[in-house]
Amino acid sequence: MTLFKIAFTNMRKNFGQFAMYLGSLVLSELIYFTFVSLAYNQSIGIIFKKWELGGQGVFMAAAFVLIFFVGFFVFYSSNYFTRRRKREFGLYALLGLRKGQIGRIIFYENLMLHLVAVVSGILIGVFFSKFFSMLLFRIMGLSIHSGFTLSFSAVVSTFLVFGIILVVTSLNGYWIVFRHSMVELFKADVREKNPPKGSLTMSILGLLFIGMGYFLAMRPVEESVFWNEDWFFYELLFILISVILGTWLLLRFFFPYVVYRLFKRKSFFYRGTNILTVTWLRYRLKKTAGTLTMIAVLSATTLTIIGALSSVYTNIISFAGASNPNSYQTTWTTQTERREIYEAIDESKTHSLIYHEQADVYIAKVIHQSKEEQADIYRRMTSFSIMSMSDYNRLALKLNDNLESIDYLADNESVYLSPAGKFENSKRRDEWVGKPYDMQFDGVEQIYHIKIKNVYYHTVFNVDTVHSVLVVNDNVYNAIAKKAMPKHIDIFQVTNQDKTELLDQKILKIFGGDTFWWNENISSFYSNYHMMSTLVGVLLYIGMFMGIVFFAATGSIIYFKQVTEAVDEKPRFEVLQKLGMSQKEIRKVVAKQVFPVFLIPLVLGISHSVAAMIGVSTNLLFSVTGPVMVSTTIYTLFFIVYYFVCVDTYTRMVSTGDD
Repeated sequence: MTLFKIAFTNMRKNFGQFAMYLGSLVLSELIYFTFVSLAYNQSIGIIFKKWELGGQGVFMAAAFVLIFFVGFFVFYSSNYFTRRRKREFGLYALLGLRKGQIGRIIFYENLMLHLVAVVSGILIGVFFSKFFSMLLFRIMGLSIHSGFTLSFSAVVSTFLVFGIILVVTSLNGYWIVFRHSMVELFKADVREKNPPKGSLTMSILGLLFIGMGYFLAMRPVEESVFWNEDWFFYELLFILISVILGTWLLLRFFFPYVVYRLFKRKSFFYRGTNILTVTWLRYRLKKTAGTLTMIAVLSATTLTIIGALSSVYTNIISFAGASNPNSYQTTWTTQTERREIYEAIDESKTHSLIYHEQADVYIAKVIHQSKEEQADIYRRMTSFSIMSMSDYNRLALKLNDNLESIDYLADNESVYLSPAGKFENSKRRDEWVGKPYDMQFDGVEQIYHIKIKNVYYHTVFNVDTVHSVLVVNDNVYNAIAKKAMPKHIDIFQVTNQDKTELLDQKILKIFGGDTFWWNENISSFYSNYHMMSTLVGVLLYIGMFMGIVFFAATGSIIYFKQVTEAVDEKPRFEVLQKLGMSQKEIRKVVAKQVFPVFLIPLVLGISHSVAAMIGVSTNLLFSVTGPVMVSTTIYTLFFIVYYFVCVDTYTRMVSTGDD
């Protein structure tokens, strides 16, 4: 019998043992192929080219990250699977096969598994790529038909990447066989002779490390001496290392300490089936500390990525609408340009002009009182666009009858228009608007002392051409107008402004042709909104995709580890069944001993992600509560599903089937 036939027969007769590893391979290849297919999708490429965005470059960069992560996940699964088969390899050696021949059998098995996984992943991925491309277009706010496509480049990339992974995993199998003697291959994993008692001192140290990381992560940027250009990267690295180290110390010393205390508490230890659960945990928690730390960190990473990008997407989409209230806004428009804009709107069959308004603003530079204020851009504004109270009330009424008007302002008072929404950081708000500003206009010697009396959470100008708007009373405005040079603004409001793609093309050509990120002469609601939604939509999509991959990996690693450990635990449960333990009682024992393995990293992961998101909210000045609660709830529900699936599988594997 040839070695290939031995490998094929072994896989056919013991397919149940290979099914779990094959499932992880199919999942990995499906995820990678689907993602790479999107990177090569022509429809997506056209969108990125249209808006002059480097979206496909972002996709390809994310694909490289995905390669390393998928490679790690497959290697981890393969390593566990191969190590659990050491006795089988020992039997091959006992039957006379040389180690080189055993290694070739491992390679043939891997080759067949990878071929099945690649083909299955590609076939399933063709359908999934359609679904995910539709999801991407939905996130971008675009109505584009996406059919079933098979990208040759994506297929080649998938075969190449997983061919490399095949070689690495096969070499790892060779290494496991060659580094162990026949006797060592037959030996089971050695159980700890002296189970750990944990350490309260090391546990407290772990909590201190985590607390230190949390404290630094949640602080406002301007209040930390470390958050500057020179120390920024090092503080991020320090926070990461501090939290990971603290997590490992907790899992390595605190939870064994808790289990040991439960073991010493006889009233609890001898109650029901606790003796079995506590004993199992005493011998397992120390070995699983590293794995649980990795799962906790991956869980935190998953929740932070999804929560942060969901929050950014929600807030930026809201900002994209709020910061572009006008269909078209131009600066220093000539009579010829105004006439051409009127003609373009008149020629449109789907849009009509609602109104045309004009206003002048004056750009003021802030004079900082100290070098500290000048150096710290987070504490104070650096410039303002000054408009009159009467112009504001007129434009606000045109935009929306419900927009708040201004009845009175003293000569030294103003209202700040903030389309970004409410300040999440009250200290930052106080720094920005608490003290009066000293400001000066180009060519004007006089210094104006103006205090922000109130903040309105809307604007009347598109912020890409008129930003940081301060409304002052007409007396102050007229005095400024006599001395300073204005910035003249024309506003054209049209119907159906969210569907003005063809009209945009005509009007943008009047001011320079193609669509740009920001055009200093013209601002378009449609272009600005869709550029923002496309860019943040791509980032959110990639983040969600990565989050799904991380989640699948974390759940699968726990599941894979527990199910493979069930093989070692089967003799123990067989003895318990012979002593009269029922199937229901076995399931109860399994559920209790598996529960901490799922609960501990989940709780730590949620805790870490909440700390990270508080830091994001504090420094980016927007709310993250809604997206974080939704993502955490969904993640927890899926983790619960993983838990029950694992309990069911574990119970079936260790049970003989007798009640």
